[in-house]
Amino acid sequence: MQTLRRTVAILTFPAIAWLGAACERDTPTEARPGGMALSVSGDLTDALSTDLGQSYQVILSCTDGHSVILWVGSATLTSLAADVEAINASDTGVSCTLDSTALDPSSQTAAWTVYDYNPSNNALAPRNAPNKMPATTTGTTTTFDFLPGKFTALLTTTDRSLTGDLSMTTLTDQISVSGPATTTFMTQHGGGDCVNNFPAAVRFYFVSPSASGSTVGTPPAGFYTQFWWSNRAHLLLTTGNGTGTIIANVGDPSEWSDWNGQRPTPDNPEVATAFQKAIRNVQTVGLSFGGLCFFETGVTAMYPSGNPSPDEVFSSNFSEVTP
Repeated sequence: MQTLRRTVAILTFPAIAWLGAACERDTPTEARPGGMALSVSGDLTDALSTDLGQSYQVILSCTDGHSVILWVGSATLTSLAADVEAINASDTGVSCTLDSTALDPSSQTAAWTVYDYNPSNNALAPRNAPNKMPATTTGTTTTFDFLPGKFTALLTTTDRSLTGDLSMTTLTDQISVSGPATTTFMTQHGGGDCVNNFPAAVRFYFVSPSASGSTVGTPPAGFYTQFWWSNRAHLLLTTGNGTGTIIANVGDPSEWSDWNGQRPTPDNPEVATAFQKAIRNVQTVGLSFGGLCFFETGVTAMYPSGNPSPDEVFSSNFSEVTP
């Protein structure tokens, strides 16, 4: 992991307001309200039996408006498939898909990647081609454009110097947006305050595929504790110019909640145990875009009129400090 000097100053301008704590929640931090009935797309059983040493890129997407991406081996993919079948059997009415693609190791990259929701707004699509305006990184600063009509969901990396055991790590991100001053931001699916699409916000996010096992939630699923969002540190995105800083202690259970909105507190032992494993085995880390109610419903820039020139630019100066 990188050990970088921590920036302690916090700047607040009208464009972005920094809040020290998010509202306490009992509902899922990422999905919209409602149950989840998942189904596996493709012949997953055949894929798993082909090569037990194969790695897969997995996109788990639901029609309730959320999607996540992770990279797993055959054993974890088998566990995910079992969760999918169990939840599907609960017949709660919201459909989801689990898409897996065998990875070519030579094609994998640790670069920062920005993910938008596809036109259906039900699944993630990476900007990984030059004509898709991918994120660009110089040193510790990564930038990307908010594209008109697109909801951006994630900005993440699998860089080994930034992942692994983060149990003693403090995350810091100096964030700025720049563009037309009259630009506003919105999320979708009522993610702003559980009813409306405002305010939009950005917060820390990490993934740990090995941290499976919690069965807390309805319907139960072990994968809930593989995905974590900072449930204090976040920035409100309001207008088109401004800067701010968010800071989160990865090892502090009070600062995080999982897919199902559960906090890893002592009175929640299964989730707490999974959290301790998750923070020591982080695969992906970065930022998630949504609101104050739902944390990964995506954010789009609402430009003052017509096609903007230039686009709204998001800048992230991400760093980690480990004692």
